[in-house]
Amino acid sequence: MFANRAAARLMGCASLFAATIAIAQPAFAQDAAQEAASVDTGNEIIVTAQKRAQSLSDVSLSVSAVGTEQLAANNTVTLEGLQTLVPSISFGNDFNFAKLFIRGIGLSSSLAGVDPSVALHVDGVVVSLAQAQLGSMFDLQRVEVLRGPQGTLYGRNATGGAVNLITAKPTDTLDGYFRQTIGGDALLIQTDAAIGGPITEGVRARLAVQRIKRDGFGVNEFTGNEIDNLNQWSARAHLEFLPSDSVNILLTGEYHKEDDRSLAIKFRELSFPGVLNDTIPQNDGLSALGQRKNADGSQARFSSNPRNLATNFDPINDREQWAVTSAITVDASDSLTFKSLTSYRSFDAIFFHDFDMSTYLGYALAQTNALQSSANHWQPTFQNQFSQELQANVDTDKFHGVFGLFYLDEHIRTENHIGLDVLTNTDPFRIQFDGKLDIRAYAAFANVTYDVSDKLSVKGGARYSWEERRLRNNTGLGSAGLNRLVLDPLQWDAKKSWDDFSPSLGLEYRPNNDLMVYGNWSRGFKSGTAEIGSTRRLSLTQPLPFVNPEKVEAFEVGAKYAAGGLSANLAVFFQRLKDGQFSLTRPIPAPPFFTSTLTNAAVSEAYGAEFDVLWRATDAFTLSASVNYLHSEFTKFTASDPLDPRLFAPGANEALLVKDLSGNATRMSPKWSVNVAPTYDIDMSNGGVVRLGTNFSYRSKQYHTEFNDERMAQDGYIQLDANVMYRHPGDRFSANFWMRNITNELVYAGSFAISTSRAIGGTLMPPRTYGVTLGYDF
Repeated sequence: MFANRAAARLMGCASLFAATIAIAQPAFAQDAAQEAASVDTGNEIIVTAQKRAQSLSDVSLSVSAVGTEQLAANNTVTLEGLQTLVPSISFGNDFNFAKLFIRGIGLSSSLAGVDPSVALHVDGVVVSLAQAQLGSMFDLQRVEVLRGPQGTLYGRNATGGAVNLITAKPTDTLDGYFRQTIGGDALLIQTDAAIGGPITEGVRARLAVQRIKRDGFGVNEFTGNEIDNLNQWSARAHLEFLPSDSVNILLTGEYHKEDDRSLAIKFRELSFPGVLNDTIPQNDGLSALGQRKNADGSQARFSSNPRNLATNFDPINDREQWAVTSAITVDASDSLTFKSLTSYRSFDAIFFHDFDMSTYLGYALAQTNALQSSANHWQPTFQNQFSQELQANVDTDKFHGVFGLFYLDEHIRTENHIGLDVLTNTDPFRIQFDGKLDIRAYAAFANVTYDVSDKLSVKGGARYSWEERRLRNNTGLGSAGLNRLVLDPLQWDAKKSWDDFSPSLGLEYRPNNDLMVYGNWSRGFKSGTAEIGSTRRLSLTQPLPFVNPEKVEAFEVGAKYAAGGLSANLAVFFQRLKDGQFSLTRPIPAPPFFTSTLTNAAVSEAYGAEFDVLWRATDAFTLSASVNYLHSEFTKFTASDPLDPRLFAPGANEALLVKDLSGNATRMSPKWSVNVAPTYDIDMSNGGVVRLGTNFSYRSKQYHTEFNDERMAQDGYIQLDANVMYRHPGDRFSANFWMRNITNELVYAGSFAISTSRAIGGTLMPPRTYGVTLGYDF
């Protein structure tokens, strides 16, 4: 049945694809012929999406590349800023987790141990932990976004796609820059600087630093202190050795530090409105903590502004991460290159916020009952990973291949404490779900292309993966009677392993030098796992807490055209995700009355089309635009909705309240995403240039929950950015005035139903920001 459905939907997409190519090719060719004489064709974008250098127009995948100038134009320094430049990406965050989604596939869990579904790499090295994906966005050469499963080349955790951050490298001449940014309303002071070049014969280096200090976007109405401020340091050093023409050794060290009051969940809605006004006394316990009275008799309250907090304590975001990497490249011959990537990464973070999002302080459990305990949330996470990848790259006249071996050793330790006083740890009456997860992963992969003729190429790939995970939990609940924390006697200490084979096949056809059409079939794999601190064992014979791997199968056909000043790409796709890993909140009859369960709960299907164009119309005017359509829905998914008050009625039977969610949209899956970014250069009489740029992006409605609850959704919105940049003759001095989110749209990046506080929270994208960046390049 799946094959028939896939074929039918792919045929429908293919019809759209064929019609678009038939209409577009003559127009493209005509425009190219008119502009060929006046447009510089040397500005070709080179990417390494397939782990070898290729022109973007020669890569038979759905790939977007964002260069350093585009990133700097509107001061894009975070992953969430990418979604206004690359419409196929959706970015959410909660509880200090980055949640990247591509084509409807991403991370749903907010507990450590569950891997992202969109892989992030920095210079080819994977960043495994979702919380660690929020750094590294400085001194970049470009960002590459690969859409669709990338199981062959990128392996584990690339079921949705992959994002590659390519950093700027040392050159053989002295170069660098200094840029100072000042902005407001929330005062921003940002410094970016880099210097690089030769040190001595065969040795060159580059050092880049970034310092960001910004006032808060909101305030804590209880303490009076600013929140959502920034206080960050970042640095990266490259040291490159060139002992011979055939050997390159690149050593890299990277450091990132944050210490501010950001990332806390903001109050959106009550989970169970009206329960205090109905005629059922048993429902009163479903009231939010922020609706209750404190010990002194005062009424708790929520914030009066969605960007503010009204909490007893200010949030804490204190994170530090660093990495050292060695990249050794050896050209054994004109057609054979070997590469070794060795990396060690360390991540430490302390995250704290007042979980109930209100001024409710609560009581210790010894004084009252569990429903009135406070919901302050303490979440330190400590992670380190070692990875090793070996590659052999073969490139002959007809045969192009990448062969590799991969190894990862990762260790994660996290604490999750919810209670009255988790900051000084003097309150023993808390919920504790701590634990450790140890991961070992091995893989062997190959990706090859063979040119049957000048016009036709066939390609194929495969990756074999083996992964083992060991979970050790340390969970417990506070006991008022015993006046202490009681550890659960049935803790998890278990391990499990999985293996997977992810193949891919494809065709490339070039009817002429300007046009390539292609078709791909691929599979992707996300390892089985368990949430750290996951549900306790119910018995000694209960099955292990691990869930099965998440797997995706995808079909894609596309076309790429590039000639003169015009390049255009079209892709249509169909994909099916099986055993999707979802974290579901479920009611239980004992304190804390809710539990989180990771489960293989869903099958989803998605189809759509993506079209983007880059048109260098004249020497002065350039237009970049893209339009994406996505239909992503569940085809098999049943679960009980934790926001259904009937689950908590006396004698409720959860099995009778399970909902069929087939047909519901998947998370973070806007049907339409549009991006239009024109630039226009004005030559000045002194030889300088003024560039006018704007960026229009539109996202249609997105849900933040599988239940498609309107209270946990973001309606369609438009974000408009603009900048005016002046470059002095010689391109050394520049002044750039930029503004993002000009209309000051209030946009929720994510939402979360917080079970312990009976309230719905959310995280927000930045409000209107603006500034002036003065730069000097040398």
